[in-house]
Amino acid sequence: MHDPARVEQFAGELDGWTVPASGGQRDLHDQYRELLNSEPSSLSRDREQGHFTASALMVDPQRASILLVMHPRVKRWLQMGGHIEPGDMSFRDAAARECIEESGYRNVEVGSTPARFDRHDVPCKSPRGEVVQSVHWDVQFLALVDSQSECILTEDAPTRWWDLETAMPKLDHSMKQLIEAARQSFRL
Repeated sequence: MHDPARVEQFAGELDGWTVPASGGQRDLHDQYRELLNSEPSSLSRDREQGHFTASALMVDPQRASILLVMHPRVKRWLQMGGHIEPGDMSFRDAAARECIEESGYRNVEVGSTPARFDRHDVPCKSPRGEVVQSVHWDVQFLALVDSQSECILTEDAPTRWWDLETAMPKLDHSMKQLIEAARQSFRL
């Protein structure tokens, strides 16, 4: 059963953002809103056909490096992120929780509005434990974290700070777009 008040809270968060028309982001935002209206179950990974996720690209305060995680299932360097959990009260809350869980850093400052939206096909673990082909409707934020602050790792996936001016790992198109959004937002 899906809590209508919670769904309305997430819908209100979506409605509160000003989204640029460039790069199809406004159209994608409208599709996100339509999915949430038509399929309230999309806030849960239980909806195998596709569901919302939240993530954040973690940037150091000097805006010189980013923290990425080697995703264990897709075997690529990605931003921190994951599924909306029952205790999350907003996309931003979910992104912050995922950053803390995956990075080990406790003092993470997630931006108030997303940097971009990205919808992608992905193999996803179902509630039954099977890996199924699904769609992630990802709300992507930017987050600041001091790379020198205390870090207590609780997950096994490797993380690494990458200097934005030197060699970066091989990245997929979505990651490149998120990094470009960070460059524009932070004037990197």
